Formats: sequence, C-alpha cells, structure tokens
Amino acid sequence: MPLHLQLAGQLRARILDGSLPPGTRLPSSRDMAKELGCARAIVLTACELLYAEGCLVSRPRGGVRVASTGRPSGPLIAAPSPRSEAPGPEAGRWSSRWSSLLESRYESDPASPFSTGTPDIEGFPFETWARLLRQSWRRPPRGACIDMPALGWGRLREATSEFLGAVRGLLCAPEEVAITPASSGALDLCCRMLLDPGDEVWVEEPGFIEARWSLKAAGARMVPVPVDEKGLVVAEGIRRAPHAKLAVVTPSNQFPLGVAMSLERRLELLDWAARQGAWIIEDDYNSEFRHRAGMLASLRSLDRQGRVLYLGTFSKVMLPSLRIGYLVADRRVIDAFGRGRARIDVHTAGTVQPALTAFLREGHMLRHLRRLRALYARRQRAVLLALDAVLAEELELCPISAGLHLTALFTPAMAGRMTDREASERSRRIGNYIQPLSQCYLGSPERQGLVIGYGSLPAGEALPRLSVLARELRL
Repeated sequence: MPLHLQLAGQLRARILDGSLPPGTRLPSSRDMAKELGCARAIVLTACELLYAEGCLVSRPRGGVRVASTGRPSGPLIAAPSPRSEAPGPEAGRWSSRWSSLLESRYESDPASPFSTGTPDIEGFPFETWARLLRQSWRRPPRGACIDMPALGWGRLREATSEFLGAVRGLLCAPEEVAITPASSGALDLCCRMLLDPGDEVWVEEPGFIEARWSLKAAGARMVPVPVDEKGLVVAEGIRRAPHAKLAVVTPSNQFPLGVAMSLERRLELLDWAARQGAWIIEDDYNSEFRHRAGMLASLRSLDRQGRVLYLGTFSKVMLPSLRIGYLVADRRVIDAFGRGRARIDVHTAGTVQPALTAFLREGHMLRHLRRLRALYARRQRAVLLALDAVLAEELELCPISAGLHLTALFTPAMAGRMTDREASERSRRIGNYIQPLSQCYLGSPERQGLVIGYGSLPAGEALPRLSVLARELRL
C-alpha cells in the first residue's frame, strides 16, 4: 500500500477509536515527516485525504486538529478484524428468500478441464474483436456513451434476429428481441416479471441448478418434474402441479442428461400452457453446438399463443465474461419486459454492443461457431473413446449429440462401491474435478453418475486424465 495511504489509515483508525480525541493538535507536517523518516509530501497528501473525509480541520494559527466525529471521547471497542472469528450479522437480517439462496449447496470448479460450463477460448479471434472494439469507440454512437435503450441497441437486436434465423431456424422480428445480461440475467428478470412469491413452477428433474437460483430468489415454489428419454414428462407435471404459473425447460439439449424433447411432448407442453394461461421459459442451453444430425427446431418456433420466452447467450460462443444474451418473446411481453427493466436494471452495458453488432454482421460469429462445432465434436469423440477404454465397466453413457458435456450413469457394480459425490471428491483430489449427477436433483437423486464437460479439454488429454481417474475410482 502506498505510504500516504498507510499513514492516513493509521491516523483515521486512531481518530475513530478515540485514541486521538476531537481537538487534538497534530505535529506540523515537517515534524511528522522528520519523525517518520519520510518525505513531507507524503504527510501532506495523507492529511489532504483526512481533510476531505472530515477527520481533520485546519484553523488559522491553530494548526491541524482532529475534527469532532460526533462520538464520545475516550477509547471505543475496536471493530473486529476481517480475519477474526467474530460472528457476522445474524441471519434474520436477510430476507428468507435470500437466506435460502445462500444455503443452496453447489460445487463447481471452472478451472477443471472437465468443467461443464467452460468453453474453449484459445481459438477466439481476439485480433478481430479488438479491431471492432477500436473501430466502434473511435467514433462511438452517442447512445453507447449515454444510455442504451432498455431492450438493447436497435442494430444489435436486428443482427441477433438474423443470427437466430441462420443458426437456430428461429424466425423473429427485431421487435421480438431484447438484449440481456446473458441468459442468467434474462432469467432473473423474467422470474421477477412473471412470478409472485409462492407461485408453482415446473423444473426439470434432474435439471440446471443455476436456473433454480433465480426461481428461489423470486420466491417460487419449485415442483420437480421427471425427465425421461423423450424429455420432460408433461403428464407428470400436470399431475403434480396442474395450475403452475411457469415451466422452465431445456428442450433442445436437456441439462444434464442431454436428451431432446420429442415433438409429442413439446406440443403437449404448449397445449397445457395455452389452457392454463401459464408461461414457458425455453433455455436453449448450448444447442448451437450440435455434433450430429440436423438442428432441432426450438419450442418457441412451434408456439402460436405467445406463451414461450426463449433465452440464449453469446457468452458461450464468444467469451464467458462478455455477459450478453437475448430474450425472444411476443412483442407485448418484450414491451412489458423493457418498461419494467428500465426501472430496476436500466440496460445491458453499451460498451460492446456496437462491436458485437459488427461481429455478427461481418460473418465473424458464424465462422467462429463453425470452428467451435468441429472442435467440440473432436473433443467429445476423444472423451467417448477414453471412457470406453478405461471406464466401460463403471460408467454407462447417456446418448448426447449437442453441447459441451456428456453424462455417464453408474453401472450397478459402480453404484455398489461408492456414491457419485464420493467419486467427484476423488476426482477433485487428483485435480480433475467432475460434477456429480446427484447434485442436479431438487429432491432425492434417482440416479448416480458423473457430468463430464469437455469444452476446455484438449482431445489429447482425455485418455491420460481419465486413466488417472479410473485408477483413483478403483482404489
């Protein structure tokens, strides 16, 4: 820490704890500097900070004195050190919804090569992106410097609608698109827009944990609905909560099992929402990275009643720290979303929206996406071959054709030896943390397994790393 900040901090602490009571005269700056063995400029700079904070006052021919802080004179009880074991504020200070959110148990390791949420960034076209950022900020649009519209920059909304038509076959007008703070931020805002505390919400079981956090923060009552080889079991959802207000689904690439919802189930879900006046949030989780077969149509493209809100993100295709996504919905929903958002979240950061527009319009996004699809297909194939070679007796693979992860269920022999949480802890010990499947269940886990990411795993490392894991699991 710079010397003037150290000196100001020491003086401030003595003033606030009463060691230097109000009216105490300080030595001259020359004397203090001589006593401390430092330059006089350091003392003057420290005093200037304390003048600005109101801790010191200067009086004509009265020197520099300690100002009145409104506290009684004499030493006060010192505040506990940040490193002490003193208890923090009692839990009653937080809202019950916030407290329940803090209690949510979830373990992850983004640095692990098997992380389910970490994409490859080594091949990102940084030079192109830097050039577009420089161009957009050499003469930036006025709106990017002041206030972006709550729904996002108009040109980016247009470019996003064109991108979704080309990549996902989702035909939508720019007026049906809102630019959001990634898909997680969009989900949080949608939950606040659609739900009241206590409203019932269908969630997939097992399902995407991060999505449940926004629902919990909104005070929703989550109803777990099982997922089978055809996706969400809609009939079971109707049996458990026929009047639910919302269903949150990942129909094109279900997390974590990777199944795609069948057309029959999709139509059944849309019919239920139309009859009940319920909403459906479609999280199009990593479906851009489809490795086999053709691209599946989105649930939103089948919706004729305006009940589906479609969420996606650019962060997984580009950079996780970009934090820009989109919401596609009926124009009336988008209008209400924008008017409400302007009052609580204002707008998505405008600094990169012009550059992102150019990245889309000039075709860089599509070229980068094609490279990533080929890369992730190779990495998935390497993991599949490695698992078959070293863990075939312990793990049974779920069919998966998209995304950045695959799920492997425990065989009966493996399930008899340990739980998936124990297996996950063993993977952590060797520096290759893998998420346990049971962590994705809201209720009691029905299946044990491992959710294995490969987005940041070089193909050549799959076999060596999984061989080490195999030895660890057989100890």
